[in-house]
Amino acid sequence: MKKFITFLVVAGVIVGFFSLRTRKVEAPVPPQSTSSSTNSATNKLSSSAPSESNPSPLNPPALNGAGDEPGSSEQEPIVIDAEEADQVKPAGEAYASADEAMQAVLTGSKDYNDAILEQFTLPGPECSWCPQFYEGAREKATNPNTPQEQRAYLSEILAISGRLENIQTLSESIKTARSNEEADLYAEALELSLGNEDIVKFLGDQMTTPNDTLREASVAAVTNQGTPQSVELLSKHVKERGDPDGYYSSGIGPAELIPEEDALPLVQEQIHDRNDYSHLWVKSALNAGMPGLRIVFAELENSQNPEADRELLKNAMDHVNLEDGLQSYAEEIIVRNKSVIAVEFATKIKDEFNQQEDEAPDLDS
Repeated sequence: MKKFITFLVVAGVIVGFFSLRTRKVEAPVPPQSTSSSTNSATNKLSSSAPSESNPSPLNPPALNGAGDEPGSSEQEPIVIDAEEADQVKPAGEAYASADEAMQAVLTGSKDYNDAILEQFTLPGPECSWCPQFYEGAREKATNPNTPQEQRAYLSEILAISGRLENIQTLSESIKTARSNEEADLYAEALELSLGNEDIVKFLGDQMTTPNDTLREASVAAVTNQGTPQSVELLSKHVKERGDPDGYYSSGIGPAELIPEEDALPLVQEQIHDRNDYSHLWVKSALNAGMPGLRIVFAELENSQNPEADRELLKNAMDHVNLEDGLQSYAEEIIVRNKSVIAVEFATKIKDEFNQQEDEAPDLDS
């Protein structure tokens, strides 16, 4: 579970900009190549948020892989905490011109500087030189003569810009890539896409492409959103594909989406439909923490079909956040005893919670 790795580290940087929700993840971090699947986690710029955080819509999501993977560097990325992030000036304030900004970005690409990425996250209209800067960034990012580390970094700058023309450039670059490695480089960046409804709609349209790399990168990007729009797009897409796995084996898709508060009612509808894809949305609801957990138990306690309920909960424990208040809530469910399956699930949660406490180091020793 969790694969939006590249997005993860940066997500920590932009946590002040986005309300990413946390969940129990195994290793979300930099977006991995879509061909090898993305680990949810967490949703994208630390979608980002591996470990226990994810973007939405980025992420996360969940930044880059290590070693020779596109978009990675040999050095450890610079991790910035929330306090430091507050001190980072937006690009429009930090630089006086497009040339100055480009020089800073190219320098930052050498060690995949997260502070630079944070500066260029959704720059506002006050950035007067941004159009000129992004024109140059698109040109360099798609130029085969540009060093790979610069292309990867610039592609990520384009993805987090919140500008449709930049997302379109990444999409087209995947289609016209000269090799799988080059396609993966642009795909890893596309997974981190941030922006408004027009951008999410565009990404949703790319999910129908015959290009597998672009399709999976687009699914990963939409997964990182967590909005009502992303729930609707993913629901429609997986049903049209007719695959009950819903990209779960690739670490993306409905089961890895962390729904925002206003998206939970739509997730609840998907669960209540009790179709071949409802088990995916149970996982999504659980990713949201206690609000989603209550939705799942409400569905179980009103059900008269134990066997179908067990199928609904397949792999669900992997998505339960062991947060404060969960243990007492599980105990309440057990006492109410309205549903055998609800009690079984609540007992598993309680046991896992107790096991985690037993394994925690004794701070008093």
